[in-house]
Amino acid sequence: MKNTNSKSYLIIPLLLLSLSASVLWAQQAGETVILRGVVEEDLYAAGRVVDIQADVRGDVVVAGQDVSIDHSVWGDVIAAGESVDIRANVADDVRVAGRRVTISGAVRDHVAAAGETVRINSSATIGGRAWFAGQRIDVTGDIGGELKAIGGHISVAGEVGGDAELVAEHIEILPGAHIRGRLIFRSPNKPQLSDTARIDGELIERPMPSVVETGAEDQAGVAIVFGISLMVAGLAYFLVFPQFSVAAARTIGSDPWKSLALGLALLVTVPFVIFLLLITVVGHLVALVLLASYLVFLLAGFLSAVFYVADRGLHLIGKREAISTGLRSAGIIVTLIVLGILQLIPLLGGLISFLLLLFGLGALSLNSWRDYKAA
Repeated sequence: MKNTNSKSYLIIPLLLLSLSASVLWAQQAGETVILRGVVEEDLYAAGRVVDIQADVRGDVVVAGQDVSIDHSVWGDVIAAGESVDIRANVADDVRVAGRRVTISGAVRDHVAAAGETVRINSSATIGGRAWFAGQRIDVTGDIGGELKAIGGHISVAGEVGGDAELVAEHIEILPGAHIRGRLIFRSPNKPQLSDTARIDGELIERPMPSVVETGAEDQAGVAIVFGISLMVAGLAYFLVFPQFSVAAARTIGSDPWKSLALGLALLVTVPFVIFLLLITVVGHLVALVLLASYLVFLLAGFLSAVFYVADRGLHLIGKREAISTGLRSAGIIVTLIVLGILQLIPLLGGLISFLLLLFGLGALSLNSWRDYKAA
């Protein structure tokens, strides 16, 4: 799609930022997390597979590769993963991001969702407004308030209690759809309107932006998927190497300037060494191995700095000792979301990420060297 405003996708991370004000209580983390029964407090979970089959008497904050939430949640739901399926009845808001997002339950208030595909099934009801972003968005459930969506292909077959403002290359208003307000659309193509669909308000076509951003939707979609992948990678790194990753993060606090100097030196010298090996006859294999290791080390270094920032944030809210696995996992997610939002600020966002990379790369190297000497 050529004409969508990619900044509309930023609604999702901005809403997810509200996580940072939460009070963290019940935590679960591991390769597979399955919960049943009743949870009497807020629930924070992270893992490759997270399956919540419990009645949660508070908020639910989860991240993983495959996430499913069933039964009931008395508070908010904030979820991120490759596949996120929410079948629970949620008493407050839902904020979710994933490659595939499906909502089948009843949500009392608002929903904000972003993903490659976003599906609101016919069994779903949303009491408040709904904001969606994705390549493919299918709405067959009912929405009590306004609907705002941006995507490549949007179809609506349910009831919308307010205005429907849609930005997409292809828009379908299917049989059974009932929009009680106005249908406001921006699209290079005319919407396909079923003869049996009802639109109580005006049909309003808004002009496309005068500046055409080629591939804006694809770029925004890639950014969403990259952000989710970074969250999953960060959680996996922490869960697989909990002691090492935390120790590397703490090195930033104990040796900040040494970490910064070493990080800068490695960032400059290692690519040069790889280049020299590549132009020699016998060094190709070594160069390829070194390059692969270097890329992994860059990611681990950046995540180490993220862990440090997450721990500092937890300290600010009074969590100074015996930080649990789930608590630290939630802090990692929050930090990555905030860093994503900071990328919207020209120069500043990139500078902060670059400095974090330098600090983290140096601290990771220092910690690895100290472990080697100790061994």
